[in-house]
Amino acid sequence: MSGSPTPSDDHPDDEIDLAPRDPRDAMSLQTAWLRSFLAVADKGGFGAATLVLHLSQSRVSAHVAALEHALGVTLFDRKARPICTTEAGELFRGHAMNALLELQRGVEAARSTLDNLVAHLKVGSYPSVSSTYLPSVLRELTSKHPGVTIELHEGTAAALEEMVVSGAVDLAFRPLLPKMHETTLCHRTIWREDIVAVLREQDELTRKSTVSVEDLLGRPLIGNPSGSAEEGGGFDVRNALGDEADRGDRGDIAYLTDQPATLVALVRSAFGIGVINRLALDTTSIEGLAIRTIDSRTALREVALFWARRRSNAAVVKAFLDAQEQAQLPPGVQAIPD
Repeated sequence: MSGSPTPSDDHPDDEIDLAPRDPRDAMSLQTAWLRSFLAVADKGGFGAATLVLHLSQSRVSAHVAALEHALGVTLFDRKARPICTTEAGELFRGHAMNALLELQRGVEAARSTLDNLVAHLKVGSYPSVSSTYLPSVLRELTSKHPGVTIELHEGTAAALEEMVVSGAVDLAFRPLLPKMHETTLCHRTIWREDIVAVLREQDELTRKSTVSVEDLLGRPLIGNPSGSAEEGGGFDVRNALGDEADRGDRGDIAYLTDQPATLVALVRSAFGIGVINRLALDTTSIEGLAIRTIDSRTALREVALFWARRRSNAAVVKAFLDAQEQAQLPPGVQAIPD
């Protein structure tokens, strides 16, 4: 290891203690050293790490050198291009990441005991909920807890389930069906809404006040979301066409899309009949189109809020659940008591 690290010009009073240390003494390590080490490892160089850390390169180098001195090992092969971790560095990397993550969780847990809640919340959703309902929930939350910051993620039903399970989000809005693979998650069912047919105004089926399943079976259909049947692709179409026992592949599903605006455009261009949850249509113009209910007892969707059981007692999760309960539901849906 070349040279001894010295304080940078950025922080002349921030001296780095190079007194002999016991490598077994984790308490001698500084979190700033760990952050610099991980940034260099992730970005493949000291220069690139400065961009994410907002520190000078000399400061980052000093942090890494101090960490290597404390551990008594070399963490990077500085001759490699791009720079890479040594065997010791790679072994230490995972532990350093876990240590900082756990420390951050501890900070959030401590802050959550304050009357003035300070926390960062990650929320999962999908387009129709994000645009018609989520804003009212966030208004309720931030009006009572202005110290809470929000990070939003969108995805399909399958993706949202994985986000909650993995911890990528703290809570997620998702239809109850298709069924969750993970049965240990907590959930609160919020509302029920119709699955409807979207038709061109010139379509002969607009003469009817409702359309039947048989009407739909004879026509190309456009549904959502995209993806395979195993992933929940086109679930609303499949569900509207019949009970789970006899649903199969009865319908001619011509197109699947995640975007309501795309579904509407395809219907308007005479590519088929759209089958979608009614709320999604509030997010786009349906001028020149007609909406009809489907005469099927399964032509409906129930929407719920999911979260991991291990997060049930987190103050910020409780605050979001309370805000959701107080928020006004979108028009046209039927509330389901918790």
